[in-house]
Amino acid sequence: MIKMNFQRVWLWYSRESVQKALIEVSKNREVVSVFSDNSFGRRPDVLQYSADILQAVAEGTVAFHGSVERWSNPMQLDVNMSKQDLDNLRIGWDVLIDPDVKDFEIAKLTTKHIIEALKDHGVKSFSVKFSGGKGFHIIVPYEALPEKINLQPTSSLYPELLQKIVEYIKWYIRENLKSDLLSIDNVSNISQRIGKPVKDITTKEGELDPFKVVSMDVFGSRHLFRLPYSLHEKNLLVSLPIKPERIDKFKREEAEPEKVRVEEKFIKQTEKHDAEGLVIEALDWASKYMVEKKEEEIPKPK
Repeated sequence: MIKMNFQRVWLWYSRESVQKALIEVSKNREVVSVFSDNSFGRRPDVLQYSADILQAVAEGTVAFHGSVERWSNPMQLDVNMSKQDLDNLRIGWDVLIDPDVKDFEIAKLTTKHIIEALKDHGVKSFSVKFSGGKGFHIIVPYEALPEKINLQPTSSLYPELLQKIVEYIKWYIRENLKSDLLSIDNVSNISQRIGKPVKDITTKEGELDPFKVVSMDVFGSRHLFRLPYSLHEKNLLVSLPIKPERIDKFKREEAEPEKVRVEEKFIKQTEKHDAEGLVIEALDWASKYMVEKKEEEIPKPK
């Protein structure tokens, strides 16, 4: 890390408000250092005190990535653990939705559709942040999920339940997202905007496939995401929590560390079981279509 960048990183993480925000969101999470060359620090690791943050930065850390899963004791994690052992250690997991596309305006459009889908299902307890890179992260906290599903603790249903929720949301927004993408540009221009050939973003029939334009992957065990108020390891922009209604107006320059004030709490007070309706709909949809039917046979939402 060159000297000027180190000073920017040090000044950012020296702010008491930044330290407080990072420590708060790191509770019960595995937290890993990321360096400017994109390499990761030791695993497992945690953030508990302000001194932990400053020590990590002194050793070259630029970004902090945390686990989607929450653990009773993250330091007990081991690469050789069985699923049963992981389930016993896991106390919860957040629904992380990470639409990935190189075009910032398309990322905004997709994020707005995801938010509308959550609202349509009665979900109020969700948070949005600029990823620090090309797009946005949307999180529904674990506390909003039902505690048990078919007598099984929801904490043990990772990543299977997450997959069903994400795939259901993709199905739910597919047609409207496709329509809105085509309203802002044609297929040829969209392919140029995202750096993919036309054949890679269309179906066999030549129609635009919104999820060949935007990737919405499902993550496995111990997946990490850039924590809110962490810097991005490459461009030093802040992974900044934002109000959903500000997505359209948001500009990446707002996330320059010198311009950021730590005001927006990322995971706010959550209404218990707020996302229960979404989970029920996702499970019902998955039971009908994820096993018995191929993707092209899945009907369009009404």
